[in-house]
Amino acid sequence: MNQIINYTYFGEMAAISAAICWSFAVIIFRSASSELSPFLITALKNSLALIFFTLSFFVFNMPFWIDGFLISDYIKIIISGMLGMGIGDVLFIYALSKIGANRVAIVNAFEPAVIYIFSIAMLGTILTIQQLIGFVIVIVSMIIIASEKDYNDIEPRVKRNGMFLQILAVILSSFGIVLIKPVLNKINGNMEVQIWITTFRLVPGFIIAWLVFLFQKNKKQLLIPLKKSKNLWKIILSSGLGTFIALSFWIIGYSYIEKPPIASIIGQTSVIFITILAWLILNEKISKTRLISMGIAIIGVLLITIK
Repeated sequence: MNQIINYTYFGEMAAISAAICWSFAVIIFRSASSELSPFLITALKNSLALIFFTLSFFVFNMPFWIDGFLISDYIKIIISGMLGMGIGDVLFIYALSKIGANRVAIVNAFEPAVIYIFSIAMLGTILTIQQLIGFVIVIVSMIIIASEKDYNDIEPRVKRNGMFLQILAVILSSFGIVLIKPVLNKINGNMEVQIWITTFRLVPGFIIAWLVFLFQKNKKQLLIPLKKSKNLWKIILSSGLGTFIALSFWIIGYSYIEKPPIASIIGQTSVIFITILAWLILNEKISKTRLISMGIAIIGVLLITIK
């Protein structure tokens, strides 16, 4: 285990693994949203992920409470979970149901820029020239995709509102992840504590997601599609891949990568996987413009990750 953890690119490998798992989860979430309410999907996925993490505590004999953090550290983790796993996820799944996997992935690719701004303001992070060039290349590639004309595919108002909600989700989740970076820096690569923080951060997200669902006037009606076993299995599979496995990889990668914007940009390679999977599985449009943009994004990621 120590040999793996000390591997030069361990953090980067974990971040890319998170992106791949998350991409498959997004496609399944999008498929499920055709019949299930996005508010119910968010509540269920957080519930299932919390169950998966709790079971892992029993399997690996991990403690359910870890002392040693400052009260302010626990507060930061709670706030991070409320913003990222709670409000941010509700907005994300809702936007996904309205504007599709490709567009959500494109908007989400601007997360590195937001994290970069928060990192400068909160952590004093500075990228090297090579990393900064890679950062700019990735962002440019996403702007190219976003500028694609798609008036025939979606109503402009729906696209505009969905993209606004997704941008808001990115801002909230970015602030939350930068907020807990100092806490993650304290644990010195202890994977057990990393998983505990991930689980503890999920609890407020679980609470907020269910509160949002319970405030829906037609909540009983929204539960009816769960009677179909295929919908239930979609939620179980996407929750396992996305909120459990991908989230674990993401937190681990984020812990081992020194600069938060770099971890975030690697994570944005998910736009490549989501675009391809959405085309193969959901029959969403993929064009030459998107293929070119994905190639540019890969170049940017390589500049960022090669040490």
